[in-house]
Parts: sequence; structure tokens; C-alpha cells
Amino acid sequence: FSFGKSVKRHGYGRRVLRQIKEWAFREQKAHRLWLDVKETNGVARALYLSEGFREEGILRDCLKTGDTYESLVVLSMLADEYEA
Repeated sequence: FSFGKSVKRHGYGRRVLRQIKEWAFREQKAHRLWLDVKETNGVARALYLSEGFREEGILRDCLKTGDTYESLVVLSMLADEYEA
């Protein structure tokens, strides 16, 4: 899922992320919510960290883009962290 350039930096991503967290933890009673993000996407990583996600690790060179490989950072949040 990706926003186009015309909607970036308007807070839509944060609002959607909060709705996803609410759906996952309140409605679905999930214990753990996780996501991955390209290692080079500092803006998205900062958003996820500011919303309470914690970095778990890096999936090194797991995404092939053309002739190169990119790494993904795995982040997660547990239900008790969401409730805090």
C-alpha cells in the first residue's frame, strides 16, 4: 500500500495506521501487529516508531528491484503496548 505524491505529508498515513491498529487490536483481538518497510524509507520508519512500533530486525537483501537487492526492516507492536 502506497500513497501517491499528491497526498503525502498531510497526515493520511498516520490516520490510516491508527485505524489499522484499532481494528487489529480492538476488533480482531490480535496479540501482535507487524509490518515491514524498506530500510531506506526513513520517513515511514519514523512514522511507525512514533506510533509505538518497535524494530525487530532486518531482512537483508530480500527484495529484488531490477538488478539490485533491498533490505526490509521488520517492526511490530504487541497488544499490551497498544493499550499503554
